[in-house]
Amino acid sequence: MLRLMIIYMVLFATIVLCMGSNKIDGETNIAPWVYEIKSRCCKEHRSLGRCLPGIDDNPDKNGKCWKYCVQECKRGGFCKRFGKKHICHCCCSVS
Repeated sequence: MLRLMIIYMVLFATIVLCMGSNKIDGETNIAPWVYEIKSRCCKEHRSLGRCLPGIDDNPDKNGKCWKYCVQECKRGGFCKRFGKKHICHCCCSVS
């Protein structure tokens, strides 16, 4: 019984420690297979402020999200919904 409790405690501690390393703050990579940290692609960019879908991600209207992302990401960017607001997300293709 004591062994089982120790195993459960170790598993619980491991899970708690791993949860802290998987934080999504908009400046780190969402996809774990993306290793290029300096790239704009595959990331949310909260620093651009609120993103208005259809306006800020529209290439015809030269939207701020699109213009920011298309400099490094071939597919540009779009306004991605997080909770109750939209944030600029650059697509996952490097030009």
